[in-house]
Order: sequence, then C-alpha cells, then structure tokens
Amino acid sequence: MAQFAGSYTNSGASGSPDVGYGDNIRSAARNDSPHGNEPEKLGPPSDEDAETGGETKMDAPPPRHPKWLLDMGRTTDWWSLWIGLTSFCLAFAIVYAVPYAAHSERARYVVPQPMGWDGNPLDAWDAYGAVGTPLLFVAFGLQYAAFLRASGRITKQKTTAMAYMKGFCCLCAVATSAFWVGRNAWCSNNGLGYAVLSILFGMMISNAPGSRPAWLLAVAADGEFFIKCSLVLLAVEFGVIGRFGWQSFIVSWIGSPVALVAGYLIGTRIFGMNAALSLLVSVGATWCGASAISAVGAIVNPPASDISVSISVVAAFTVIFTFAQAYLAIGVGMDDSVAGAWIGASVDQTGNVVASAAIVSEEAVEVAGIVKMILNSGLGILATVVAFWWQMRPSSTTNGAEKKPISLYLMWDKFPKFVVGYLLCSGVLTAVIPRIEMTAEGGAILRGIGTLNKWWFAIAFVGIGLGTNVKELWEGAVKSGVVKLYLVTNAIDIGLALVLAYAVF
Repeated sequence: MAQFAGSYTNSGASGSPDVGYGDNIRSAARNDSPHGNEPEKLGPPSDEDAETGGETKMDAPPPRHPKWLLDMGRTTDWWSLWIGLTSFCLAFAIVYAVPYAAHSERARYVVPQPMGWDGNPLDAWDAYGAVGTPLLFVAFGLQYAAFLRASGRITKQKTTAMAYMKGFCCLCAVATSAFWVGRNAWCSNNGLGYAVLSILFGMMISNAPGSRPAWLLAVAADGEFFIKCSLVLLAVEFGVIGRFGWQSFIVSWIGSPVALVAGYLIGTRIFGMNAALSLLVSVGATWCGASAISAVGAIVNPPASDISVSISVVAAFTVIFTFAQAYLAIGVGMDDSVAGAWIGASVDQTGNVVASAAIVSEEAVEVAGIVKMILNSGLGILATVVAFWWQMRPSSTTNGAEKKPISLYLMWDKFPKFVVGYLLCSGVLTAVIPRIEMTAEGGAILRGIGTLNKWWFAIAFVGIGLGTNVKELWEGAVKSGVVKLYLVTNAIDIGLALVLAYAVF
C-alpha cells in the first residue's frame, strides 16, 4: 500500500495521473481482494471504461445511440454539469423549505454549515447545523454514487460501491473539520480559511507514517471532478456587474488580465515552465487565488500536484501580503479609497481582502469589497475565454509551427461543460433575483448557493491534499519555478493595481 501511494504521487508529478493511478489502484485492490484474481475496480476510469460502462470492449454491444448522446450520461465532464445543476436546485429547495426571517442568523446560515466562533468550538454548531450537515452530505453522496454508476465505476459488486461511499464519507468528515476550524475568528482574520485548511488536513493524512487504504485514495483521486461540480455554483447575477462605478471596473478588469498575460508569457518564455503550470500560477496570483486556480485547472487538466503546489504557494504568500500592503498604505499616507481599490484588486482571496482593508479603514473595506466582487464576477468569463483559447492554441507537438485544426464539434466536445452550467445558473439568477430581492429568500439564496460551492470545494481540496507528497511539493515548487513566477507576477499585479487606483480614485 505504501508503494501504491508513492506511485500515485509520482505519476501525478509526471503529468499522467490517470494511467499510473488507475494501474496502482487496481493492483492494490487485487492484493487486498479475497477473490485473488478478481480485483475491485476502483479509481478513475479510462476513456474506454467510460464508453463501455466498465466492461471490456470485446463484450460491449454495439451502441444504439450517437456517441454525443451517450457521453451526456457517462462522462465526467457532463456529470460535473449535472451535479452542479442539481446542487443549484438543492440550494433553492433549502432556501424555500426552511423557515426564517430576513436578516436573521438562520437566513445567514440557511444551508447547514459551521457558524463563526471565537472561544468555544461548540459555538459553531446549533441543532440545525449539526443535523443538517450530515443530511447535506447524504444528498452529495447520492449524486456522487449516481455518477459512479453511470460512468461504470460501480460494478455489481456491493463491496465496491460501499468502498467508494466509505471514502467519500471520510473526505466529507475531513472537509467538515477544515470548515469548522476555518470559521474560527483568528483563522478567518489571518487567511486560514476552509480552502487552505482542507488541503493541509489532506496533506497531513497523506504524509503521516503508514499506508493509506485504496478506497480512500480512489475517492481522493476525484478531487478535480468535485472542483468542476462546484464551479457551476460560482454563478452570479449578471446585473451585479453593471451596478458599480466605472472606476472599479478599470482597476479590476484592466490590471489583472494584463498581469495574467504577462505572468504567463514570463513563465513559458523566460522561466521555461510548461504552459499549464504557468497559467495556474499566473491566474492564482492575479485573479482570486484558489477559486481561479481550480477553475482554470479544470480546463487545462494539469497533474493534481500542480494544482496543490499552486494553491499552497499562493495561500502562503497571500497571508504575508495581507498585512504588508495594508501597513504600507498606512505608512505612506495613502487615501483610503485608493488603498481599498489597490487591496481589492491585488490581494488574493476575498477573506484576505476584507482583513487587509479593515486594517486601513471602513471606507477602504467598502471600496475593496466592491472591486473584489467585480473581479470575482469575471471568473466565469475568464474560464470561458481560457477554454476557447486552450483549444485553439498552437499545438505543442509542432513547437507552435501550426495551429490545431479548428472543428466546432471538437471544440464543443472538449469545452468544459461546467462553464455551460455557470452561464445557465447565472441566467436564472439574473431573471429571479430582481423579483425576490426584497424578500427573505432573496437575501438568502446567493449565500446558500455560495455555501454549497464551498462545501464541494472543501471536499475537493481534501482529495487534492491526500494526493500530495509534501517533500515533492516543496521541491517541485522551487525547482519548477512556481515561487519565482508567483512573486514576479504578483509584483506586476500589485504595481498595475496601484497605478490604476491612483489614476481613477
């Protein structure tokens, strides 16, 4: 089992996690199986598995329906859309089924979750949260089981289904712990939110002495799939984009895209890094940290280790810049609105933005929040642009000499379906929110959707942490140039945001 865990990490670092991981999962299950030569089929399916429902190709009957129609019910790309849309509907169901008053504590925590706490950890839970959270995970687990069944991952062997459910329950338990600790006032104010803690807790389990069971690592390997499911829930009301001043748009949507492109070009052409890793680091440094890395990672499909190292490096340095930029603004006597715009556009993670701006003043918090909200609202647009560009970029096999043939069908086939879900859900919110915004449900629905998004993110980040070797992570961060590229790209982003903030505020 120890050999299995090590092989998974190495295969992820080499850029081909699916093949190496699947082989080792099957090998580990075979050694533990009481049937000897009849292993349980755990781990991500190959393309052939997805097309044949887990059977060998020789035994598969000829398809009776077009491949594109069959793919809608069996591929991970489509199932990330279905689960995201189901979770979106679940948020509406909870918001309208649970009684509460507008602006009440229940309205704030209408979707079960740990609440904010300071001294006593038990203050994070009331009866609603303590009972509702396990029920919420049951709903998640049923969606995950449906995906496993449809994709051929669950066979008729009951033990295999139970193994996946056992692993999923463990990931949910660790995610709950991370969410719980992350809601502590000190952790929240110092950038140790659920995302960072989920990865850290997963890494602690993965790097502890001894071996990890195959059923746990099998579910952990679906971390990137859970991220795709959660990205549908990043939907925003399109009207929010037009409700803020033009100054906030300039600071948000000029500086960050320019810094992103500059960082990517520096990473690929000067530092010699591969395109996917350069893009992950650049988008994490210039947009919104872990959320942006997750969104882009779901499109470019890098090794899980690249996502881990990118999120970890961004999170570590974000804590430093949270305090450094705030005290620098105070030290030079920067105007509060300028300081807020600068912090909102250049500090990663929304929680860190608020914490940093709060050091300056209340006015800085208000401006920083608006700028950050506008920047975050563009994440779906960013994902859509990256998805199209990634499909049409020059082929790496030809060293950029010729472009890939452009096929609308191929582009649609490779296009991340969670982006479709994001656009659909955003359209629904745009139509619904103006009609209910004066009601209790109108104030709770966006928070409810955001909470479900965070739960899926937390489960995904635990899985990513479980697949990360700390020693290799640090060596990879230094040798691959991630730290160097992050510092350069972030410096460009900070500089552009400062110039633009002074120019328009």
